[in-house]
Amino acid sequence: MNEQQRAFHLTTGPRRHTKLIIFLVFLGILVLLVVTSFYSDFSLTGSLTKKIVDEVKPNSTIKFSADLTIPNLKINGNFQNVELKGNSDSFMYVDSGKFQLNSKNNYIILENYTGDISFNSEEILILNGKASKVFVNGIPIEPKTKSTLKTEIENFDYGSLIVENEVVIDKIKYISSGNIVLNGGKNVFNIENEEISFEDFMGDLRIENEKFSLNGYVKNLDIKGESGISVFS
Repeated sequence: MNEQQRAFHLTTGPRRHTKLIIFLVFLGILVLLVVTSFYSDFSLTGSLTKKIVDEVKPNSTIKFSADLTIPNLKINGNFQNVELKGNSDSFMYVDSGKFQLNSKNNYIILENYTGDISFNSEEILILNGKASKVFVNGIPIEPKTKSTLKTEIENFDYGSLIVENEVVIDKIKYISSGNIVLNGGKNVFNIENEEISFEDFMGDLRIENEKFSLNGYVKNLDIKGESGISVFS
C-alpha cells in the first residue's frame, strides 16, 4: 500500500464506521416503530397491557358511565334535583314540620338541594341539608321567611335515588360487579366481583332496580382482578 492509498484508508475508515452506526440506530428505531404499531399490546417492559383508549391524553378527563352494585357511600354538594322513592315508616323533617312517611309508597323531591346524602344498598342512612323547595308525596312545601328549607331524613328504605347535576365523588373503592363504558361506548368492560376504584367523578347518579348507575367523567379508573384495567388522564 503506497502513501496515497494509506492516507485514503485513514480518512475514509472512521467515516464508514460512523455511517454504519447511524444506519443501525435508524434501523433499530424503525423496527421498534413497526413492532409497536402492529402489536398494540407490546410494552418495553416485556409485559402485555391492554390498549384502553386512544383519546385519553395527559390532563384530560375520561367520559364514563357504569351500572354497578350499590356501594356504601356519602356524597355532599349542591344538587339541582334530588328524587327519592321508597317504603318506610320513618319521619321527614322540613324546617319545624315533621312528616310521617308511610310504609307503602313515598315520593320526595328536593329542588336546589345543598347538603349530605349517605346511603347503602338498603336505605338512605341520612339526608341532611337545605332545599329551595320540597315535595312530599305531591304536597309542595316552600319557605315562608327564608330562602331555603332545612331538610332531614334518617333510615329511609328506598327503591330509587336520583341526584342530578354535578355529583362529585372524590374517591371510591369497593368490590363490585356490572359493566363500565368509556368514551361513549368505544370501550366496554364487564366485571364480576372485582375491586374497582376511581377518582374525581363528576356527573349524574341514579340508583334503580338495585343498580348504581353513574354518567359523567372520571380522572382515574383502576380495576383489579381478571379485567386488570388501569386508565389515567
